[in-house]
Amino acid sequence: MNQLVAERDPLPWIRLEPRRRFGRTVDPVRPEAAALVALQDALRLGVLPFAVSTRGLLVASVDEPGDEQLELLADVAMPLVWARATRDELEAAVSRTLGRPLRFGQWAVRLRCASLPAVLSALETQARSGGRIGELLVGAGTITSRDVAEILGRQQAVPFVDLLAGGLSPRPDLLSLMPEGFWRREQAVPFAQSGDRLYVAAEDPARFKRVLKRLELRTGKEVRLFACGRRDVERTLERHYRGEYLRQSREALLEASPQDSAIHLLTRRQAVFLGSALALLALGLWGATSQVLLALSIVVQAAYVALVTFKLWLVRRPTRELVERYVTQAELAALDARRLPTYTILVPLRDEAEVLMQLAQALDRLDYPHDRLDIKLLLEEDDRRTLAASRALKLPACFEIVVLPDAEPRTKPKACNYGLLHARGEYVVIYDAEDMPEPDQLKKAVAAFRMADPRVACVQAKLSYYNRLQNSLTRWFTAEYAMWFDLLLPGLQAARMPIPLGGTSNHLRVAALRQVGGWDPYNVTEDADLGIRLHKAGYRTLLINSDTYEEANAEFVNWVRQRSRWVKGYVQTWLVHMRHPGSLLRELGWRGFIGFQAMILGTPLTFLLNPVLWLVTTAWFLTAAGAIEAMFPTWVYYVGMLTMLSGNFTFAYLNMIALARRGEWDLMESAATSPLYWMLMSLAAWKGMLQLLTRPSHWEKTVHGLWRPQATRMPGAVGQGAAD
Repeated sequence: MNQLVAERDPLPWIRLEPRRRFGRTVDPVRPEAAALVALQDALRLGVLPFAVSTRGLLVASVDEPGDEQLELLADVAMPLVWARATRDELEAAVSRTLGRPLRFGQWAVRLRCASLPAVLSALETQARSGGRIGELLVGAGTITSRDVAEILGRQQAVPFVDLLAGGLSPRPDLLSLMPEGFWRREQAVPFAQSGDRLYVAAEDPARFKRVLKRLELRTGKEVRLFACGRRDVERTLERHYRGEYLRQSREALLEASPQDSAIHLLTRRQAVFLGSALALLALGLWGATSQVLLALSIVVQAAYVALVTFKLWLVRRPTRELVERYVTQAELAALDARRLPTYTILVPLRDEAEVLMQLAQALDRLDYPHDRLDIKLLLEEDDRRTLAASRALKLPACFEIVVLPDAEPRTKPKACNYGLLHARGEYVVIYDAEDMPEPDQLKKAVAAFRMADPRVACVQAKLSYYNRLQNSLTRWFTAEYAMWFDLLLPGLQAARMPIPLGGTSNHLRVAALRQVGGWDPYNVTEDADLGIRLHKAGYRTLLINSDTYEEANAEFVNWVRQRSRWVKGYVQTWLVHMRHPGSLLRELGWRGFIGFQAMILGTPLTFLLNPVLWLVTTAWFLTAAGAIEAMFPTWVYYVGMLTMLSGNFTFAYLNMIALARRGEWDLMESAATSPLYWMLMSLAAWKGMLQLLTRPSHWEKTVHGLWRPQATRMPGAVGQGAAD
C-alpha cells in the first residue's frame, strides 16, 4: 500500500496502472481479486477489487462508495479497504483483467467455489511447484473435482452435467460406439443421444476436443460436449466396465504372452519330460542304487560349489564398482518441482484395517507435490472391515479407494493389474500396507529415471525393517534382506543379469509395464517374475539409495506362510520361463541365463536340499559311516562335508558384511547364527513345494500390524480431507 497517498478526500488514492520494478512489469491489480465483480458492474459502478492485504480486500472506486457499491461486495467474507482511483485507470484495469476470458482462479472466485485468499495461496504454490490450479485447490480440500468440472465448463463455454446426482446412466449401446480403452484414456462418458447428436461428458473438455473429430468420424454423429467431475467419470465407467476390468486384470498377460503366464503349472512337454526323468531315476535306483546315488551326490556337490562360487563372484563386484545409482541431495535440489510428473502409488490391501492410519501417515509424509500424487488403495469387495476403516479416515483428495470385484485369483498381482488400468501417472510404485518409504523416495526415483538410459524401466529401492530388534526371527530376517539388497542385487546389476524385484518399492515406467503385460495374476512371486520379463523385453533395473521400512515377521507361523509362498513362487517362475529354454537363452544371453538359473532355481533348491544333506550327515555319525560309506565313497562324502561347512560359513560371513555396510553392528551375533534360520527356511520351502503341487496360485496372506512403530498424526491430512 505504499502507493496510497493521503489527500483531502476521505479515501486515499491508488495508482492502478502497471509499472516497471526490478526489471519487470508489475500489475497492482490481481485478476483473481477483480473477478469478484462482473465486467459490466465494474464499469457501471466504477468499482474494482484489486488486491488482498493483511487488513482485508482492497477495493478501488471512482467515487465514494455508496449503497450499490457496498451491496455488490456484501457477500465477500473479508473486511473491505476502500481507495480512490481515476476512471481512466480503473476502466483500463477492468479491461486488462475482466475484458478477456477469465482464468480458472478467477472463475473459482467468481462462482464462490473458493475464497480469494485460498486461490491466491494456491497460485503462490503453483508459482513455486507448478501443477494445475484446480488440482491444487482440490488437494487443499478447498473445492471438489465436481467444482473443477463446473469451473472448466464455464471457462470453456461448455455446460456442466452431474452424472451421479442426475442419475444419468450411460446406455451400453452408446459406450460400445468406441472401445473401452478410448473412454478410459480420454476420461469421458457418452450419456445420451438425440437423433444424430451424441452427448458426451468429459473431465477436461479442452483436452477432449483433440479427439472430438475422430469420435464424430467414427460414429457419424455430431458430438455435444459437457463437463463433469473426474470421479463421476471414473465411477460411471467402473460401474459399466467392472467385468471388463476384471477380465483384463486376470487375462491381459495370458492373451499377450501365454507362454509367460503361470495359469498352468506345467506344459504338456514339461510334464512328459519330468515324468520321464522320474521314471528313469526310479529305474536307476532299482537296478544300480549305489551308482545312481553316487552320481546324484556328485551332481549335488557340484551344484553347491557352483552356486557358492557364483554368489561369491557376484558379491565381489559391488565392492569394485559403484553400481547403485546414488542420487545426491544436490541432484534432488536441482529437480524443477514444476516439471515433476504425476506419480501413481498402488497399495494392495486385504484385512489391513489395523495399519491403515500408519500407511496413510507414511504416504502423506512423501516429499512430492500432492496434486500430482495418484494413490490407489486397492481393496477387495468382501473385505468389509478394511473398506469401512478406509472410508472412515476421510482421506485427502490424492487418495482413491478402488474396490476389486469378488473373484479369483485373490492375489496381489491381480489387484495391481486392476489398479494399473486406472493409473494416471507416468510412473507407478507398489507399496505394501505396512510400508514406510523415505520421504524423498519418489523424487529420487524421478531423478534416477531422468538421468538413466531409456531402457531402464524399473528403479528398485531397498527394503529394511523398523522392528529388526523385536526377536531372533526379525534379526535373521533383517540380516537376510541386507545381504539380498546390498550385495546380491547390486552384484546382479553390475553383471547385467536379470534382477528379481522386491515385492514392494519397485518404481516402474507405466508405458513399459503395460508393454510387457503388467503383472502375472497367477504367479505368487509376481515381483521376481516381472523382473525376468522386463529383462527379456530388453529393459533394465536400477538400484537407488533409498530405503523403505516395513514390518519383519515376528511370528513363526506367519513367517512360514510368507516364506513358503516366496519359495513356491520362485519355483513357479522358473518353470514358467523354462518352458522354452532355447528361447530363454536367446533372450537373456549366456550371462543372464546363468544368473537366472542360479538365483531363481538355485535359491529355493538350496533350501530344499539342505535338510537332505543334514540328514545324511547325521546318519553318517550315527552309523559310524557304515551304511553311508557303502553308498558314498569317503572322498565324495568329505568333499560334500567341506562344501556344506564352507558354504554355511560363507553365507553367514556375507550376512555380516552386509550388516556392517549398513552399520547394524548390533545384529552381528544373529548373522553368525544364520544356519539356524536356514533350517526354518528349509521347513518353509518344503511346505511351499507341497502347496505348489496342490494350490499353485493360492496366495497365503501375511498378517501385518503385529508390531507398529510410534505413529504421529499427519499434519492436516487424514481425518481432515475434503469429501468429494
